[in-house]
Amino acid sequence: MLLAYTLGAQQTKVYLGLGGINHSFQDARFSNVVYSKFSFLPELGFTRVSDDNYFHANGSFFSYLAKFPFIDTIQTTVLSYNARLGFLKAIKPGLYVGINWDVLDFYKRKTNFLGNNADAYKLSSDFYLSAKYLKKITDLWALEFGLDLGFLTFVNTEPSFTANYQQNLVDKGEITFIEDETRSPYKISNMDARFFWKQFNLRSQIELSFRRKWSINYTWDLRRFSDYKGYPVTDARHKFTLRFHFISHLKKNKNETTN
Repeated sequence: MLLAYTLGAQQTKVYLGLGGINHSFQDARFSNVVYSKFSFLPELGFTRVSDDNYFHANGSFFSYLAKFPFIDTIQTTVLSYNARLGFLKAIKPGLYVGINWDVLDFYKRKTNFLGNNADAYKLSSDFYLSAKYLKKITDLWALEFGLDLGFLTFVNTEPSFTANYQQNLVDKGEITFIEDETRSPYKISNMDARFFWKQFNLRSQIELSFRRKWSINYTWDLRRFSDYKGYPVTDARHKFTLRFHFISHLKKNKNETTN
């Protein structure tokens, strides 16, 4: 069985992925503590690939409870979710370039015993320049490589301590230090545009597929920015999932469908 990008056909998949994520986070603006934890990760996704186009959508989330580093009596709760779309055009057989859009990427951390400084969050919408390369190994096995380089982010983010606000909020004079008024991740007016020279945002992935029904995916994400010189915020994620493509078929150009 050949893959769609070598047949002049359209390949459609809908999949459920189950796996895990190793998440590390550090905000050097107020602490040298690195939060790091492994968590369960479910995801749901869709891909449609032809000789000309590559379209995909994916949604995932993770949550975990961890002890504060070096202090066992303090606990930190983390919640994160992501919704992603991508559209790429073929520039040669098996090679696609285009745009990925993380429509919504949310991260929230709550630490016990910090009072009104307990919550930290990031809500962003990210745009990436993307490339994917698809390689058939045999009639049963195939590889996919992907690379995303972020070039623009709209973000609303606050660290745990209220004195450290986004610079755009400080410039507009909107700081009240009242949590309900300024510390809202969903307040659109708080969003700040951050171009690629203000942050490093990179994602790479590799996926091994078998019989178009199963695949193993590894993804590495790294985001790093510095609002205050010399005090970067770093978020790194290693994700590993087993995907079951419960809908998978080929639609040939002559209106034939192969399941």
